[in-house]
Amino acid sequence: MVPSGDKAYSSITYPVHCTHSEVARKALYRLDAKKRDHLLLTLWLIVTFKQFPMDELILYPLSLYFGYAFVRDIDDLFPIVAKSWVLFLFPTWCIMSVLWGVNPGAILKSAAQGFLTVMICYCVALRLDRRDVLVSLVIAAGIFSIASLVLPATGGKASRGVFASKNSMGLNMVILWSAALCVALDYGQRRFFRLVAGVLAVCALALVFISNSATAVLLAFALLILILLSKMLDGRGLFHPVILFWLTLGLSLLLIGASLLFSAANIDVIGLVLDKFGKDATLTGRTVLWGYALDQIKENPLLGVGHGGFWNPKDWTHVSRKIFVEFYKDFNATFTFHNAYLQTAVHQGLIGLGIALLAFFYAIWQVFVAMVRRCEMPQAFFVSIAAMILARNMTEPGLMTPFSLMTMVLYMGALISVRERVFGIS
Repeated sequence: MVPSGDKAYSSITYPVHCTHSEVARKALYRLDAKKRDHLLLTLWLIVTFKQFPMDELILYPLSLYFGYAFVRDIDDLFPIVAKSWVLFLFPTWCIMSVLWGVNPGAILKSAAQGFLTVMICYCVALRLDRRDVLVSLVIAAGIFSIASLVLPATGGKASRGVFASKNSMGLNMVILWSAALCVALDYGQRRFFRLVAGVLAVCALALVFISNSATAVLLAFALLILILLSKMLDGRGLFHPVILFWLTLGLSLLLIGASLLFSAANIDVIGLVLDKFGKDATLTGRTVLWGYALDQIKENPLLGVGHGGFWNPKDWTHVSRKIFVEFYKDFNATFTFHNAYLQTAVHQGLIGLGIALLAFFYAIWQVFVAMVRRCEMPQAFFVSIAAMILARNMTEPGLMTPFSLMTMVLYMGALISVRERVFGIS
């Protein structure tokens, strides 16, 4: 049985004669905890899906509320926390890094945000199910997809739609593509939601191509295959004879055909893909950045330099200034190593990277086990999110960035799985 929370509201009685304002106020009071959390999650996803001016006026109060809600519901949450405490290890390590880090202020702020990130995921997982998270995400992402179609580009040359860059738009639209597709194919959702999700899926795919992001286009097709495969498994299971037959036959034909074609024609597949999207063998300079990151890791291998301790281009003697000059970046701009693992290792050391990977793969394991136990579209979405993060980590940062959308969604799916084991499936 999932804890309901706010039990005191159920015992309140009201007089028969009420004004309209009193009726409205009492209706608000009667908003049950699950609907309240669903509404707040939707608002949170809207605010964090894309930054916009003055969004902190919503983001910070919501963060404080979720922090308060975690403490308020700690009795109900404790059995879940006891099974998933590994998620708190990385923020704890970040706090410890203040002892040796270069920028203590940035470290403390990042660590506090890291704890809040995990706490918010617990608050969501306490009462909401996977379909609730999916609907909230489709609503949030759908708003920005429609805005990108009807509004002009809001950034510089690299902008697409309402997003700051083509990569940002491409990745966010892939998230909407996979979420909307899972809702549209989910017979457990309301027909209206499925219809709207189908329309948004088409919009998302169109915007993926408009973004001209190689990573986004490849991810969109890979996730389509994953989701359709999950739909085939829905209600049958991976080891059903029919499923095993078609999987084996299809994979065999694909591998044999591809091997014969590429060997006979001497085709450089990777080169063709890179050329198609205007990339070179360095992945637009990413491999050069990775070289700088590896050199920095050798200098501080175990502990790193702490959050905010490397990128300091205003220091004439710092290597980060050389990187900014080499890549023609403004000294006030934000820059990364475009690799989540290297970015984490530089700042948190190899120990911190190991802790981050422990939490990350714990979450992946939870969503994968849930998929094996009950293969349905909501479970398939969280597996697709895990696949997206694995693919994105190689070329973009964000593995343990506070309030990272995909990491939070993955954690929510993992914690919902833990809750179902602790309290049972509601």
